[in-house]
Amino acid sequence: MPIITVDNAGNLSKNQKDELIRKLTDVVTEVTNKPSQYVYVKINEISHENFGVGGKSLG
Repeated sequence: MPIITVDNAGNLSKNQKDELIRKLTDVVTEVTNKPSQYVYVKINEISHENFGVGGKSLG
């Protein structure tokens, strides 16, 4: 089963998340010929205080 993980896609609304999940699922289904019910999409939202770049916290 394909699993897609999206990290820190930004401050998305429920509708935007639904659209992202639907479109990613559509692409994976088209390319892999796997049924959509076997495609998993996980959106990880990471707060800025829990993320750093270049040795500095973004929070």
